[in-house]
Amino acid sequence: MLCFSEFRLGHIATAVLALGGVGNAWSQSTAVPSPVAEPLAAGEVVVTAQRVSQLASRTALAITAVGGEELRATGTVNAAGLTSLAPNVLISGGSNASTDISIRGIASSNTTEVGDPAAAFHIDGVFLGRSQSAGATFFDLQRVEILRGPQGTLYGRNATAGAINLITNKPGRKFQGEVNLAVGNFGLKNVEGMVNVPVNDSLALRAVVTSTQRDGYLITAGAPNVFSKNRDDADNLSGRVHALVSLGADARLLLTLDGSRNKGAGPGSVRLEDFQGKTGDARRTNLGNRSEGTRDEKSTGLSAEFTAKLGIGELTYLGARRTFDRNSTSSTLNPVSFTISDFTQTSHELRLASTDTGPLRWLAGLYAFDERGNMDARFEFTNFRISATTVLPNFVQRFVQNPVVSKSKAVFGQATYAVTPGLRLTAGLRSTADEKSRLGDVTLTPAIAPGSKNVASVNYNRVTWKLGAEFDVAPAVMTYANLATGYKAGGYFDGDSARGDNTYRPEELTSIELGVKGRFLGDRLRVSASVFHYDYKDLQISYVTINPLTNATGTITSNAAKARNQGLELESRLKVTDQGTLNVSVGLLDARYKSFVFPVLPTRPAAIDYADKRLDKAPVTTLSVGYTQQWLLAGGSAFSATANTRYSSSYVVSNFAIATPVQYTQAGFSRSDLTLMYSAASDQWSVQAFVKNIQDKQAITGYSFSTFTGNQVFLSDPRTFGLRATAKF
Repeated sequence: MLCFSEFRLGHIATAVLALGGVGNAWSQSTAVPSPVAEPLAAGEVVVTAQRVSQLASRTALAITAVGGEELRATGTVNAAGLTSLAPNVLISGGSNASTDISIRGIASSNTTEVGDPAAAFHIDGVFLGRSQSAGATFFDLQRVEILRGPQGTLYGRNATAGAINLITNKPGRKFQGEVNLAVGNFGLKNVEGMVNVPVNDSLALRAVVTSTQRDGYLITAGAPNVFSKNRDDADNLSGRVHALVSLGADARLLLTLDGSRNKGAGPGSVRLEDFQGKTGDARRTNLGNRSEGTRDEKSTGLSAEFTAKLGIGELTYLGARRTFDRNSTSSTLNPVSFTISDFTQTSHELRLASTDTGPLRWLAGLYAFDERGNMDARFEFTNFRISATTVLPNFVQRFVQNPVVSKSKAVFGQATYAVTPGLRLTAGLRSTADEKSRLGDVTLTPAIAPGSKNVASVNYNRVTWKLGAEFDVAPAVMTYANLATGYKAGGYFDGDSARGDNTYRPEELTSIELGVKGRFLGDRLRVSASVFHYDYKDLQISYVTINPLTNATGTITSNAAKARNQGLELESRLKVTDQGTLNVSVGLLDARYKSFVFPVLPTRPAAIDYADKRLDKAPVTTLSVGYTQQWLLAGGSAFSATANTRYSSSYVVSNFAIATPVQYTQAGFSRSDLTLMYSAASDQWSVQAFVKNIQDKQAITGYSFSTFTGNQVFLSDPRTFGLRATAKF
């Protein structure tokens, strides 16, 4: 396979821009179009990545847009499945029941109640503050947009890695319904039903409900009489209702109510020593101090989107209120832990965008976000041994955090001016003010040691900006260049701010990206390629050590001095025949610490230089190849087959919790998927057979450490297969 270190960024940039020189093969008007004025080519997707509707091929940033039909054809039913569809992206489950997103080697290692994601996750434009809520939203989707690179102007803080937008299907003007049934190995049972009702000329409704049950992928063993369910299972019920109200020719209101409940044993991990050097089910079996655990998580959402065309542009207001409640037990036997938490977030966004088709297009907006939560975590210890000769009596340690507050306000704007019909310049600016605070206590019962407090308050003000240029070098090929900044808010870790500094600084990024997009061969081939270079300052790193403010082992976060990411991404779609499509994507990535000295800590007598070491979950090479072939049968029915394979070179996950930090290497691997589908005439019903991860490859997708469980790794899904049937009316 290719080794990225053999390439120089300048050489790659030259090659990407040279790709734009094939202009005579392209066929599209050179006139400056309105955002959706161009004809929609077969397989093309309209996106709202820049807060206005544009063709993906005319959006001057690195974006992968996957339509609902392609999601169905590839059997993509959860966020983790997007890993196979976009270069330099790794999405998986993680600790605290989170959805962990790594884009171009940048991810967040703190998914606790005080942590923030590095990639902003949205559903219908609403930012989800808790990544745990993301797993229950993946149904009845019109498309998914994966934005790579900092989105500091239009999406704000905490989008240094990128953004993922789920766009759901909205109510239509035709009565219709759909029922999906799926069964598979690991006891999979999925039922999904949808009905769309046009009540009258002014009101249309769309309602969806889905239920999924599945046995756990991770085998719990080694703890007698306490495990009845394996970890990493599914017991989910979710629903969503849209109401679309027409308020005349130039205004509409979309109201959305959604909810979900996730139960079962919950997500899990296995000991690193159980995973290494083993094969088959032994790699998924935890022989350590583990029990089954339980979870009961509830999410609700209520949003309103109002859109109206005014004389000066289109006005959009998007307001939302979301809640996330969690009641769970952890997986260790001693102590047994219980966590109860609830979070409520409200967000408001007001935008005004130009509708003039002249040379200037602009957008301006205001944004406000407020999240408040509390957590009560209780650890019950039974004859806990702290040394060979000392056993503590039974006691309870309790963490109460109430409230945990995060606020963000911003004003932003972006404008694009067509200097000539083929040259457009863009400038964007966002000013953000953030506040974060926590009040909490740590107590012991009986009081075998003094309690402590968790108190902190921080605030930040940052300006992020973007400068861009687009140039149509040929009738249907566009090159672009972007210089942009990103910012992720700082925060705090356990301890009392009155006793010492328990905060860490914001994470900041400057990005340079060059790209080319277009269609040729009579619109049969679409290509998107980009090269990028990141300079990170104060990259946030979380690790386990003895916290000097609490004198207890816990997770603290600090700032690595500098990091550097650079790479190349190529996506192509070729219509080989009228019924055959080939998709190829390539990602090359060099993501390393540029300057990072791991500090002296109570658990580490000497500093350790991490300069030039690789960032976590950043493979040098990823390659995805997929092919879909359809055969039209007599009577109007059809049969199709879709095969995908994805290769990932090796990557590392770091253990910062020991005296001498180490990086564990996940060796390179391939995972392949296959779906076969028969569709009846007029698409009234279909049957699909699927198999995911044909090789049954078990790969490390994350790492965690605690004093009680030791080294734990999170794993990708094993081989799964089954049948899915769809009926429409």
